[in-house]
Amino acid sequence: MTTPSIKNLHYLLALKQHLHFSKAANACFVSQSTLSAGISKLEQDLNIKLVERNNKSVLFTPLGEKVTQYADKVIASMHDLVTICNTNFFESTITVGVIPTISAYLLPNFVAKIKTKYPKLKLVIIEDTSQNLLLKVEQLKLDFAIFAFPFEEKTNIIQTPIFKDDLVLVKHKNTQNNDLLLLEQGHCLRSHILDNIDKTKVSQYTCASLETLVMMVDMEIGVSFLPKIAIDSGILDKYPALTIDKNQPKISRRIGIIHRKDNPNQDNILALSFFLQCKL
Repeated sequence: MTTPSIKNLHYLLALKQHLHFSKAANACFVSQSTLSAGISKLEQDLNIKLVERNNKSVLFTPLGEKVTQYADKVIASMHDLVTICNTNFFESTITVGVIPTISAYLLPNFVAKIKTKYPKLKLVIIEDTSQNLLLKVEQLKLDFAIFAFPFEEKTNIIQTPIFKDDLVLVKHKNTQNNDLLLLEQGHCLRSHILDNIDKTKVSQYTCASLETLVMMVDMEIGVSFLPKIAIDSGILDKYPALTIDKNQPKISRRIGIIHRKDNPNQDNILALSFFLQCKL
């Protein structure tokens, strides 16, 4: 038995994620033949069968499943080793995820505050849905992500709520249509609202962004709950006919961050997270 290479462990994890050799190869920026050869070499090094192959699918063997779990831990440890040996955290480049219903309203102040306090720290911002960001945090593709809670808890992920964000019911002042407009599936804001209201009033229409949602409310297609951070940032300023229903049900979410449980920079990440509630 030979010690496997880190590169081939990366190939194995990509194959586990995509369950398709071509897609896994694309994710690793190598040819399919290179990735396939890497998996074969890994099987040879470990003297076991990791995957069953055919033209249509990839099936991991029971041992392959176990090896994949350990490979994930090995890659995470190697990432931590490099991170620890890297330059000062506040003089490095970090990658931060953020969900769409937060990004436009918190990022300008958040990034400005960090640049003022830590001018040598470079931020790479990735906007995506909660589920995709969670996966990227687990896969070490993000240092942390700015999230809205409640959200499904995972044993390897730490959730740190920072502040409460009320969800405010907005309607057109002349509307008789009380159908509830929501974002499309995949946005956690949709779940936060549905968990607290009468689902029989939900409109058949869905939107991809809060800006589109506001326009549809202005067209009297329905009503909608909007995050207070969006309202405070002026999302309603161009719509004088829209009003806030003060008799609305009390609904809120909490804004904070998630990061991997054993992240060696978690203290520094927490220090950055508190800029979320700071104002310029």
